Amino acid sequence: MLHAIDACAHTNRWRTQGGPMALFCAGLMGCALLAPPLAAAPFVAAAASAAAVLGARVPAALFFRTLLVPAGFLATGALALCVTLDLEHARLGFSGAGAATALATTLRAAAGVTVTLCFACIVPTAQWIALLRRARVPAVVLDLLLLVYRTLFVLDAEFLAIRRAQDNRLGFRTARVAGRNAARAVAVLFLRSLQRAARLERGLAARGYVDRLPVLTPPSTATRHTYAVAALVPALVAVAAVVLGAGQ
Repeated sequence: MLHAIDACAHTNRWRTQGGPMALFCAGLMGCALLAPPLAAAPFVAAAASAAAVLGARVPAALFFRTLLVPAGFLATGALALCVTLDLEHARLGFSGAGAATALATTLRAAAGVTVTLCFACIVPTAQWIALLRRARVPAVVLDLLLLVYRTLFVLDAEFLAIRRAQDNRLGFRTARVAGRNAARAVAVLFLRSLQRAARLERGLAARGYVDRLPVLTPPSTATRHTYAVAALVPALVAVAAVVLGAGQ
């Protein structure tokens, strides 16, 4: 899934609109965090989903399938908030106040996750690194981000190779064998990550690394019109959320 999201970010229709998309997602995230959640969250999620699927042409199956993973965590947390423990009678019960808190928290978190996924599926890494550089983020922080980003894909490829090798040797035929081989895979992956880190350090030193990693910034086709639209949509969402929230 990590590779699919990265490939989508580099091939989608709006991949050269990093600045407007950052403004758009920042505005929606502000609405999700500050506006009344019952009114704002559905609008925020709908706007982010429409921008990704209809606007940038992100595959709908990929987008909504990726949302299922955080949705599972949110649902589990919401159920825990709805339950109250009566120590005096040693029984579990339903908490109305907890359910209200769970609903507001889950809606706000779901909206934020949708906006985050929208940004990840549309804006390539080089684009948002360039945006952070313009925002005067220290170069050493950007270099660490690039190295971590690269290392994630390397370790993911290593894990897939280890998993494929174990699967070919019937390493998951029983639960006991699967647990033992999973522990071995984690141990091997840890050792290989240390080896990769050492090789990366030697490679940077051999290339005379001093203060920053040069990265080619892809061309941007953003215009004043796209920036205006990117600011207008979150503003409309905020107004609608405030109006509906005041009427509740």
